[in-house]
This record gives sequence, structure tokens and C-alpha cells, in this order.
Amino acid sequence: MITKVLSSLLKGIYWGSTIFIINLIFLDIRNPSAIEPLHVNLTFQIVGFLLFGIALSFSQIILEFERLTHAKKIIIHVLILACSILVIGFIFGWISMDSPISIIAYILQFAIVYIALWIVQYFYEKYQIKEVNNALKNRDMEE
Repeated sequence: MITKVLSSLLKGIYWGSTIFIINLIFLDIRNPSAIEPLHVNLTFQIVGFLLFGIALSFSQIILEFERLTHAKKIIIHVLILACSILVIGFIFGWISMDSPISIIAYILQFAIVYIALWIVQYFYEKYQIKEVNNALKNRDMEE
């Protein structure tokens, strides 16, 4: 269990750092002057992205519980992830509390990204299953 927690923590730090760098690149491409305010509180923003990555990573542990049905695992996973990202977004200023439209925009963006990632994962796993089946067929033919 300790190795699972440490592994999730390290994965979270990895993904948080990666997402931070990707955001910096896109921000620089879109509007180079928008990066200037980041320099003022860079450490604070990096901590936010690291916490974001850790929330992503730890929320995946729910999917490994065997006692829960698949639907319950996904619902709990989505709720934990959405709530933790919403709280982190408020604390670090990524989501404005001034307007309900920003919260609605966050929910829509979250849903679109979440669904897109699940679709990509589905087709990737389907491809992997096909590859394993082909390898097994080839092995059976050789024997």
C-alpha cells in the first residue's frame, strides 16, 4: 500500500509538472505578455499544478477497488477529481469566483476533456487487446 501511495504521489508530481510546462508553452504561443503575471507568483502556481497532478493521480486509485461496481468507481472518480480540481482552481485563481459563467465553463471543459480522455483510453486499450490476440494467434500457429 505504501508503494502504491508513493507511486501515485510521484506520478502526480510528474503529471503536474508536465501540465504546467504545457500550459506555459500554450500561454506563450497565444499571448506572450500573459506569462508576465506568472513570474510574480511562480512558486505558488507551480505548487498549484503539482497539487493538480497529485489529485489526478490519487483519484485513479478509486478505479482499482474491486468491491465497487464499475459505474460506482467511475462516478466516485469523477466526483473526487472534479471537486478537487474545482477547489484547487479557486485557491490558485484559475477559476474566477466572480462569475457563475466561469464555473459553468469549468464544468463543461472538465466534462469534454474527461470524456475525450476516456474515449482515447478505450480505443488504445482496444488496440492493445487486438495486438495481444494477434501475438497469441501467431504463437499458436508456430507451435
